[in-house]
Amino acid sequence: MAPLAVDTLQNDLVSNSPSLTPPETPISAGPGEHGESYTQKPIVEFMYDLEIERVNNGDASSASIEFGRGAWSAVYKATTSWTPQSKFNHSYSGSPIFTPPHSPVPSRRTVVAVKSPLPSLRRDAQPVLRSEAWILSLVTRARTDDEHQQQYVVPFHGYMPASHSLVMQAIPLLLSTHIEERAEIAKRHFSTKTMFEPVLSSAHWRDLAAQLINGLKWLHGTVGVVHGDIKPHNILLRRRECARSGCDAAEGFQYDALYADFSSAHRMSPSSSSSSSSPSSSSYDGEEGEEQEQGKSQVADAGASALTPPFAAPELMTVAAMKSATIPTTLASDIFALGLTLLAAATGDTLVYSHSGTSDIQRLAMSREGYRALDYVRSGPHASRVVRDGLVEKVVAPAIVKEPCERVLRVI
Repeated sequence: MAPLAVDTLQNDLVSNSPSLTPPETPISAGPGEHGESYTQKPIVEFMYDLEIERVNNGDASSASIEFGRGAWSAVYKATTSWTPQSKFNHSYSGSPIFTPPHSPVPSRRTVVAVKSPLPSLRRDAQPVLRSEAWILSLVTRARTDDEHQQQYVVPFHGYMPASHSLVMQAIPLLLSTHIEERAEIAKRHFSTKTMFEPVLSSAHWRDLAAQLINGLKWLHGTVGVVHGDIKPHNILLRRRECARSGCDAAEGFQYDALYADFSSAHRMSPSSSSSSSSPSSSSYDGEEGEEQEQGKSQVADAGASALTPPFAAPELMTVAAMKSATIPTTLASDIFALGLTLLAAATGDTLVYSHSGTSDIQRLAMSREGYRALDYVRSGPHASRVVRDGLVEKVVAPAIVKEPCERVLRVI
C-alpha cells in the first residue's frame, strides 16, 4: 500500500477566498418553528485541527483520498486530534461548541469525513454546503436533546466557514454498495431456497426497512426536515457493536442505516409540520387520517434541488415541476423515494429498472410512472424477490401509490 501524506486544512487558511454568499432564502427559521431551541442557535462550527490524507502516486505527486463525490462537492478522508463527544458544551454566548478531550493524545488521531466544494464550483457550492450545515445542526441538536434517541443521520461534527467544509463521522460504506455486493453473492450462489427472498435476506431487509422508516418518521415529525433526495447512494451503513446493540452476528443486520447528503433538504413550514396530517400520525402507522397538504411544505433554507430517477416521485417529474426553480420535494416524495430504495434493496438492482434490454428512454418513462414500479420489476429478472402479498410488497406498495396524500410507510 502506498504511504500516506497529509495536507493541513485550517479553519482560517483562505485569506483570499471569495466571500461567503448566503442562500437567497434565510438559513435560519423564524421564531416559533419547532421550538426556540432549534431556531435561535447558529450553525455548529468545527474549530479544531484537521488534516486531509493523501496517497503518494510514486512519481513525486500525491492525491487526496476520497470517500466519494457528487455534483457539488467531494468527500475526503481526514484526521483530527479532537475526539467526538456525545454532548454539546454551550459557551456563555449561547453558541454550541464541542468539548475537546481533557488530555489529547497527539499520536492517536480520529478519522473523519470532510465534505468540501469542488474547485470548479466553489462559489456556487458555498450556499449549498452552508445550508446543509444548518440542516445538520438542527438534526444534531434534536438528537442531543434526547440522549436516548437512536441515531438515524450521519453524525455531524461541525462546519468550517473559511473552507466551506462539513466535518462528519467517516462511514465509507454506502447502502448501494452493500446491495450490489449482496446481489452478486446471490447471483453466484443461486438457490431455490432463497430466490423468493430479498437479496439481503428477509430478516436483514426487515431490519433495514424498520430503521429507515423510523428514521424518516423522526426527521419529518421531530426535526421537521424534508430530505429531498433519498436513494441507496445517500444512505450510509455503520457496522454495529453487537455488545451494545444486542445484534446477533449470524442473524441480525449488522449495520446502522444512516441518512446522509442533506444538500437537497429543507425545513418544513410551521403549518405543514404542525398539521394533524403530519407523518407522525397517518403517513407511518397505517391509520386513516386527513390528507397531507402538499402545498404547505415550503423551502425555508433552500439547498440544491436534486432529481434522481427512479427514486424521484412521479409528481416531481412533470414538465411543470421540472421547470420550477426549486423542485418542490415534500413529505410524500420522501416516502415514495424510501419505498423505491427499499425495493432496490430487495431486488439487488440499485437503479430499480436496469434489466437487460431496457433503454435509457424506457427507464425514464418507467420512472415517470413510478407508482407501477412493482409491476415493472415483476416483468423483469428479479420478479421472484417481490412475492405477491409478501413482506416486500406489504411495505413498498402503500409507499409508492400515485396520489401523494395516500402514501404510507409501515414497519411490518
